[in-house]
This record gives sequence, structure tokens and C-alpha cells, in this order.
Amino acid sequence: MRKLLRGCRGLQETLRRSRVRALAVSTLALTSASLGGCGPRPPARVCGATFWAQPVYTDSQVTVIGSWDGWAEPVALEAAPEEPGWWRVTLEELPPGDHGYLIVDGGAPRLDPHNPLTRFAERDGEEVEVSLAVVTDCAQPALRVQSFAPTPEGSLEGQAVFYTAEGRAPLDPESVEISARGEVQLTAVDAETGRVDFRVTNASQGKHSVRVTARDVDGNATEAARASTWVEPVAERWRDSLIYHVMVDRYRGDEGAPLAEPRDVGARAGGTLDGVRAELERGTLSAMGVSTLWLSPVYVNPDPARLGRDDDHLYEGYHGYWVQDSRGVDPRIGGERALDELVAAAHERGIRVLLDIVPNHVYEDNPRYLAPKEPGWFNEPPPGGPCVCGVDGCSWEQFIMTCWFTDYLPDLRFEHPGVMREAVDDALWWDRRFDVDGVRIDAVFMMPRGATRWIAHALREDEWSVTPDVAIGEAFTGPGDSAIDALRYYLGPDGLDSVFDFPFMWAVRDVLAHDAPAGFAALEDTLLDNEAALAGSGAVLSTIIGNHDTSRFISEVVGDVSGDPWAAPSVQPSDPEAYARQRVALALLLTAPGVPVLYYGDEIGLAGGRDPDCRRVMPELPGALAPARLELLATVQRLGSFRRCSAALRRGARSAVVVEDDVYAFTRDAGEEGGAVLVAVSRAPTPQPIQLPAGALPAGVYVDVLTGETLDLSVGGAPPEWTLPAFAVSVLTRADDPCAQ
Repeated sequence: MRKLLRGCRGLQETLRRSRVRALAVSTLALTSASLGGCGPRPPARVCGATFWAQPVYTDSQVTVIGSWDGWAEPVALEAAPEEPGWWRVTLEELPPGDHGYLIVDGGAPRLDPHNPLTRFAERDGEEVEVSLAVVTDCAQPALRVQSFAPTPEGSLEGQAVFYTAEGRAPLDPESVEISARGEVQLTAVDAETGRVDFRVTNASQGKHSVRVTARDVDGNATEAARASTWVEPVAERWRDSLIYHVMVDRYRGDEGAPLAEPRDVGARAGGTLDGVRAELERGTLSAMGVSTLWLSPVYVNPDPARLGRDDDHLYEGYHGYWVQDSRGVDPRIGGERALDELVAAAHERGIRVLLDIVPNHVYEDNPRYLAPKEPGWFNEPPPGGPCVCGVDGCSWEQFIMTCWFTDYLPDLRFEHPGVMREAVDDALWWDRRFDVDGVRIDAVFMMPRGATRWIAHALREDEWSVTPDVAIGEAFTGPGDSAIDALRYYLGPDGLDSVFDFPFMWAVRDVLAHDAPAGFAALEDTLLDNEAALAGSGAVLSTIIGNHDTSRFISEVVGDVSGDPWAAPSVQPSDPEAYARQRVALALLLTAPGVPVLYYGDEIGLAGGRDPDCRRVMPELPGALAPARLELLATVQRLGSFRRCSAALRRGARSAVVVEDDVYAFTRDAGEEGGAVLVAVSRAPTPQPIQLPAGALPAGVYVDVLTGETLDLSVGGAPPEWTLPAFAVSVLTRADDPCAQ
């Protein structure tokens, strides 16, 4: 089986080794221009897979074993003379598909430390985690977009490369087809090099996606090559985002109509995707500086109401998490057409869209459970019913990977390789079909890390983009020092782009809703722990003050969260102090490091106890909102818009300058890119003096973004003492900062 590449193929492999060393897949090739003396001919697909290793436990022999032959025959790697310390082998005859493998070094099989992707495979009678090699089908030609970007003239220019199949039939120039928003011009096609140049004119604001297809002269078609770019997006980079989280059924009806309360808190309210689109087009989200819209799951959910985990109340599948059709949009929220229209409306305004995907489980009537493709796809219940998470001896800690949320939500078994592949293919299907910009992955703790890594990798690699799709994981944690370690496990360049910052949420609640004695020092400790844990990783946390699984912040403030959501739901507070405290919390959300996630209704202090009371319908805006709620909304709009403009708030380094029980101040400094901003807040019900240390801000005149008041720090020694009003929020920037205008 083993064949080392020589000659032209050997040079190809040498040139691409840096990529394959990081990931043992065979999807890349090089243009003929890269091959020097190999001659003028179209670039060809490279078949098989190359495995690399740096011996640790032996200096004599390293081998690779794999699922391709039932783990039977070790294949020896050989020293790569052009790369001292590295050994390699290329297996050209591996069939297309997913293969598990292990590196054997010093007699011990181990995961490939240079490949972050894994799957499970049966070996020696056990299901074990193994490294993953994905081999593509070289019998078919392929296309890959190499670039796609705006030009100074207002158009978009792109380039794709055609790779021949094994038979080396060249590109048929007449077969190239390109689809895009706007007028497409095919500017050059070179069959000898496989190069395809194109231009999209009339490049208006928003996202522009292209699909390029072609055939060789023998009629063999490529899969579509995809690429996307943005013109004037609200946020240039994902990590600069302000995310708005919408529960579709609870937000707006068709054409943006306000919703009536459902007949009970577990029933559908009738919100639709068209309602979200209408509110988007009214400018509601843009007014808050929102750059990313996260939608609750849009899957088809069942009609019947079912008993919840409390066994006392009936719930309907209004929330989307009971997946009855893994690739269908629920017609009750508008179906595929409504989702297409919403995504298009968001993209035209420079706003990204995230879909909420649910790979961990399905509803009991899902065809995948009723007629699974193979045995072993689900964690099957023993006699007496399934192990329901947290119930009757089925603890979350011991059974989190196998337990069912409820007895009608079968839990997928990711140790089966087909389940892992199906989860990846589902994510790609949703991304390709609706041209969205990433996903929120539900229940990350209930799946192996290999599943979320593969999904994230597949989304990033599926199209060319300067801003690849993102994957945010829901990894629910409590407070405490260990929480950030649990979250960090899923992050990094090979993992998820982000997870939700529950430690931040709990700390903000302790300080501002519960008046914890430690004061703002507890929040500062949490931020320091997070920063230390993620230092150098490139990862970013998505900050929250609440979400669809937790009580609403304002109800925590007034201590009204423990009642029965059916019989004693939380009361909407009337005390202005409660809204003042939430205003401080939202200010911290929008100014602290991370990607802030604003849960719908928090911008107006919507009340709600425990799930499902925390999922109330969105009131009409401005409607008859009390002044305190209108002030809350105005604060979010002002700070969200300022954050959209301010590099300091989006990516500036954070440094605490005042940490007291009731007063907290920190700077965000982006240096020459965006200067410095100072944030000062108070949780005290009375005015509080605050003294900045010398050097906290560069000398100058500063303006409060929220009030317009100025503070002169241009003369004298130490900055002057000033007084923060009760429950104050002050955000200071240079008076000449264009973002403050």
C-alpha cells in the first residue's frame, strides 16, 4: 500500500507539507506555476493522505496504523531529508472517505499531536478516540476559490483554480458558471493553468457570496466552490461583534406585529422569521449597533405538547430544540422562504446571521431515530426507560455523554463514526443552503470535543473568506475558579471560536443584583482569571448577563425568580432602582472585553423567572414603556453604537484603575488604532467620589459618551476627583474622538 511520492508528485507534496502536517487530509493541490520543471499543464488533485510525525519515544522507527485495513498492518514512516526531525509517509491508494489512524512511536499508539481532528473507531474490541484523515475523491475534478475581495472601484474581483481529476482531462472553458448577488463578469479563463478570473459589479453594502462550478472536457462536474466577502459590514471581524439573541416564537409576528402572551408559558406565541425581518428592517437592531443576529433553532418541531422535566406542565416545541426534521425549517415560523428573506435582509445591512444547531439529540419522531442508518447511532435506553439527565440516579456528572434530556429526546452516540459525520454534514447543509455566517452549537458538554472541533473546522474550510464562519458553543457552567478551565477545553485555533462566558454572568449578578459583600473585586478577579486562562490562545469569550435558560437579570435584582412560572410568574418591576442596576450591568456587558451577547428584551429590562418564564414575548417598542425602561434602551443604543465605532471598546487592552466595593473603573486602550476609553460604574444608591490614579488616561479633555459632560485632564498633576451619581455609568473618551460625535 505504501508509496512515497517522487518526481513531480514528490515536489507537489513537499510544497504542501506544512498544511498537511497540521491536518492529515488530501484536499489540496498546487497550480502548475508552482511546479517549476514539471511542465505546463493544469493542476491536478492530489490523492491519498500524507502522515507526518516527530519521534518522541524512539529514534529508529515510527509507524502509522489505521482503520483502512482494520488496524492490521503498521506502515513505516521514513525520514524526510528536507525537514530534519520529521518523518513521513504517503498512502496514495486510500479510498475516499473518513479514516481513523494512530501514530505508533516507541511501540505505543497515540493520537497525532499535529492533527486536531478526531473520531471514534472500534479497535481491539473497544471504541477509542483516534485521529481523523479525510480523503477526497480524486476521480472528480475540483474547484477552489483563491481570492474574492472588494476593489477601490467598487466592484468585487475573484479568482478560482480548476484541478483536474486523475484522468487529467482539462477544464472546459465554456462550462464555467458563477452565481452571485449583482452582475457577474467572467474576465478570464485559462484551461492550461486552470485559472478562472471573475468580477462582480454593483457591489452594494452587505455580504456577497459566489458559487463557481465547472466541468472538464469529458463532462465531469465539480462541486460548487464557494466564497464570500463583505462590503461595509457593521463589524469587520467576528470578534468585534455585538450579538443579538432572538427566540423567534417570542419576538414578533408576521410583518413585525406585536405578540399577545401565549395561553400559558409553555405554549407557542406565534412569532415568525418574517417578524424578525420586519423589526430588522425598521432599524431596531441597527440602532443598538448590533452586528450579528443569533436565531433560536428553526428546525421543524412536533405539534403535540409534552410534559417537561418537572412532570407537572405541558410544553410545546416553540423553542426549536425538539428536532423532528434535521434539515427542515418549521413552516409555523415561515419555512425556508422566510429564512432566506431574513438572511438576505440582514446581509444587505451588513449584519451576520448565526443559526442555532442541535447535534446532540433528536425528537423521538425524527426519521433518524425511527429508522437509523445503522445500529448503534443512539444511546439506547435499558429496560425501564432511558437515563434522563439528573433524574433517578442518572447524574449529570456521571452520565453527561449518554443521558437523554427527557424520555422523548433520544441522545445520539458520537462514538459511532456515522453520527459524527452526519453532524458535520448537517452543519454544512444549513450553512450552504441559507448562506449563514456561523452557528451556535447546543449542549457542547454533552458531546465529545472531537464533534465540535470537526464541525468548526468544516465550516471554516468550506468556503474561501477573510472572515470564516464562526462556531460558538453552549457550555453551561456555574461560578467559581474551575469554570474557566472547563470552558477553555473547547477553545483555541483548532476548536470553537467562542463559548458563553457564564463566569462573567454569575459575577455581574453577584455584584449588581445580589450586592455581594466582595463588591467589584469579585468581578475583577473573574476577569483576571479569564484573561490569564486564555492568554495567547486567540480565543474570545461571548459575554452575557442572562439567556433563554436563566432567569432574567432584572428579576434577580428584585428577588422574584423562584415562583412557579405557571402559577406565580415574576412581576415586571416598577422600582426605578432595579432598572438602574440593570443599566450598570448592560454597560459592563457592552464595555468589558469579549463579544457581548444581548438577549432580546434585556435592553428594556424584560422580567422573567426560571425557564420558561424567562422567554416572554417582546413588548412593542417604544409602546407604553416606563421612563426607566426607555432610559435603559437609550443607554444600550448609545453604548452599542459607540462600541460599533470604537476600536478601544472592541479590542483594546483592559486595565483596572479603581476597584472598590461600590465603585469600579477600568480602561480599554487600543493605542494608535483607537486611543483609550475609561469606564466607571457605581452600584451605590448614593453619589460616590472617585479618584483616578495618575496616568490612568493620557492628558486631554474627555467627554462622557452618555451625558455629553466633559472632564479636563489636560492640566495639573493627578486627575481631579469627581463624583459618580447613584448607580452611575460613565464612559469617557477624548473629546475629539469621532466615535463620540
